Amino acid sequence: MKALTTALTACSLLLMAPLSGMAQDDSRYGDTPDQQLKCKEALSVYKSYKKQKNYDEAYIQWRKACDVCPETASEGLYADGTTFVAKQLKAVEAEDARHAVLVDSLLYLHDKRMELYPSTKRSPNNRCVILGRKAADFYKYNKTEHQAAYEMFKESLDCLQGEASATTLYQYYTASFYTMKRTMKGDTLAQANMRAQMLTDYLSLVDHVEAGMARATEAGKDRDLKRYEKAKKNIETVFVAIADCEDMVPVLASAIAADSANMELQQKVLRLLNKKECTDNNLFLPVATSVYAVEPSAPAAYAIGIGFAKASQLDSSFAYMEDAVSRCEGCTEELTYLLKTGQIASAMGRSSTAKSYARKVLAIDSDNGDAYMLIGDAIAGSSQSCNDGALGSRSVFWVASDYYAKAKQLDAELADLAGKKMNNMAKQFPTVDDIFTYGKQAGGTFTVPNKPGCPCSGETTTIRVR
Repeated sequence: MKALTTALTACSLLLMAPLSGMAQDDSRYGDTPDQQLKCKEALSVYKSYKKQKNYDEAYIQWRKACDVCPETASEGLYADGTTFVAKQLKAVEAEDARHAVLVDSLLYLHDKRMELYPSTKRSPNNRCVILGRKAADFYKYNKTEHQAAYEMFKESLDCLQGEASATTLYQYYTASFYTMKRTMKGDTLAQANMRAQMLTDYLSLVDHVEAGMARATEAGKDRDLKRYEKAKKNIETVFVAIADCEDMVPVLASAIAADSANMELQQKVLRLLNKKECTDNNLFLPVATSVYAVEPSAPAAYAIGIGFAKASQLDSSFAYMEDAVSRCEGCTEELTYLLKTGQIASAMGRSSTAKSYARKVLAIDSDNGDAYMLIGDAIAGSSQSCNDGALGSRSVFWVASDYYAKAKQLDAELADLAGKKMNNMAKQFPTVDDIFTYGKQAGGTFTVPNKPGCPCSGETTTIRVR
């Protein structure tokens, strides 16, 4: 590492003070009462400027504290030092010779803090936490050193797992991506291995982010919550860039073939395939069946249900889907499972069951356009079930159209499909003569008659004609 600033060098030299003398309460501030007093005063002065947010003066006084205090005087000497040096860097152009010195000083402070305070009462994994911060600072000022940053982030993340900071989580993934794309460029095998790792890393990272979001929410820390939300978006962005089904499946298949006994790997692969809806391949169902046989779970049941659905074995599919739902109460995939189970029920002609599942989705997410589409589909196919010998069989097309219109309003991605279905419903509306026969007119209200098996019994809609 390059030469350090004079202040930091002076601070470093004081490490030669004998540690055996630290038994006394104030010994960490110096060997003699005079040195202890000067150190305490210096610490107090810079902290007072820090409290006033006068960081330029705080930096000057902090350097004086480094001159008079032993290295072991306070962990805050290093924590505050990184803050002050980082603020100094903002005011210095990258081309300025002082910039490189300040960057070296910043990284040095992280290193010394890890060396002297690897574990504390408040932070048992203190070294791992600080290493994540060092990695972030290193990457910020060494933007092309992807692999070096990746290795630091990885070491920190392997240690902290779900306790890692939002920055460590998403920058680890970013560094992984650029290490694969640039550092490993030309090494096909290394790139393939890194891609496989990134695909399975994704699920762990999402779990860690959600753990962080839960902690922030429970503690009422909105700022931390926003950081984790941002981290999740950044991770998703990188994942989308590498997770094309066509490329993803061979990579995952190779990873499983190389470690076929690794059930944790197979579970992660299954979650990935489900998430990206990569189900139409030779890997999907064998992995799902293997996982389910060893450890029945919601993802495995869902995967097998999808496999049976693709084979047009809807009864078997529905049974596994219901198993997935029952095992997934409150899990992150609950909405997906509920919606897919309802869609299969609708395909089986079980309209009331399909509508029931859609309602469960809306109880969790009231603005879910797919759920309204599902209700529309369930109702649209129930004309005979609602036939009361009058307008009941026609009323289902009005009600279905209402639900399609709601889906179109809520979800722009569904707008085209919902519009087409609304047009199909309009073709089934009664004529003016039809409604006149029953003393009705366009624009009036109509309540669907209560009839066993009619999924929209009792719903009120607007009379329309074709």
